[in-house]
Amino acid sequence: MRVAAALEQAAALDRRRFARQPVRVSAGLLDNARPSSPVTVIDLSPGGCGIETGIDLAVGARVWLKLPGLESWPSRVAWCEAGRAGLAFDRAMHEGVVGRFTGG
Repeated sequence: MRVAAALEQAAALDRRRFARQPVRVSAGLLDNARPSSPVTVIDLSPGGCGIETGIDLAVGARVWLKLPGLESWPSRVAWCEAGRAGLAFDRAMHEGVVGRFTGG
């Protein structure tokens, strides 16, 4: 099963419109069921991000990512496995904002 999951994630990478850049940023994640939970953003692009989290997330769930100094960003959970998840943003984040966190 682990190989199948890795292949699914690789296929998802191929479908992305934006290349993700590695980062390590502490953030918050809100949903309708609970208050903000701490997460670590591990990669970021204008179209989405990868996070490390200790909370259970459901694929397709609507969540809001709260990066430092920004408004909460509406997103959907694209995938979730073993303490990591991928978020697809409802609207693209400006390249300049992404660059603030990626150093680009």
